[in-house]
Amino acid sequence: MNTIDDEIRKALSETELQKLEAIAGEQGMFAMIFDVFRGKMRFWSAYGMVLAFAATAFAVWAGWNFFHTSDPRMMTLWGMGMGVGVFFSGMLKIWFWMEMHKNMVIREIKRVELQLAVLAKEMREKNAG
Repeated sequence: MNTIDDEIRKALSETELQKLEAIAGEQGMFAMIFDVFRGKMRFWSAYGMVLAFAATAFAVWAGWNFFHTSDPRMMTLWGMGMGVGVFFSGMLKIWFWMEMHKNMVIREIKRVELQLAVLAKEMREKNAG
């Protein structure tokens, strides 16, 4: 902690301090993953997760078939299918990471908003008194 954080914590009331701690605390990886499934986008996140699992399963299945066929044409098709499955799964994974990053940024913005509200309250009290 630096001195400005310590001063902010001293100026906060108990409920404001609890709100700040709830927002400011670092989340673990699993908490960030499950946060993607909350809010207005939860349906799309669940749908994307199902699609990602399906794409991964398809890529594994196509890869298994690629190595168990001897026809060059079929090897090409199964190899392309595996590539498409891996690509699709990777793009969905990138989307999930972007959603987690968005949630982290929103969390930090809320933390700054709370600190600004506390600072504005202190300045009003200081000017009034």
